[in-house]
Amino acid sequence: MAFRRIVCPILVLNFLLVGGCSSPTARAKPRRVGPKINLDHFIKNTATYKGKTLTLGLKLDEAIDKAKGRSLRDFVGRDVRFQTSAPNGEHLSLVITIPPDMSVPEVGNSDDVVVTFICQRGDLRQGNLAKLIQSTDGPWEDMD
Repeated sequence: MAFRRIVCPILVLNFLLVGGCSSPTARAKPRRVGPKINLDHFIKNTATYKGKTLTLGLKLDEAIDKAKGRSLRDFVGRDVRFQTSAPNGEHLSLVITIPPDMSVPEVGNSDDVVVTFICQRGDLRQGNLAKLIQSTDGPWEDMD
């Protein structure tokens, strides 16, 4: 009995020290924010997302030439086109309105951004209001 009282805690402690402690892995891409969205479902059943706030990794789909000093900031107060592809290869084209008082990054055509928006009407082309737009250093991945 005394053997169990001494050996068991030592084994548990060794297990925790050796197997339970590891340094966190560095992530090169931002973590997903908010609930996970199934893009296939969103594309085919957009109406079911009416009134919901979504966060998606998107690519800017506007003719904005940063070399000429233009950026997404020139589109504040307007509708802006974004795009991405679902895992099944289906193409998503989405129009999101950027409110006039919103701060946005200096990004141009085909740059990757993470957009949080309200899908007010359950439609891909209208009624999507941006709440936050952040630039990324590369393609954004939906991570768990």
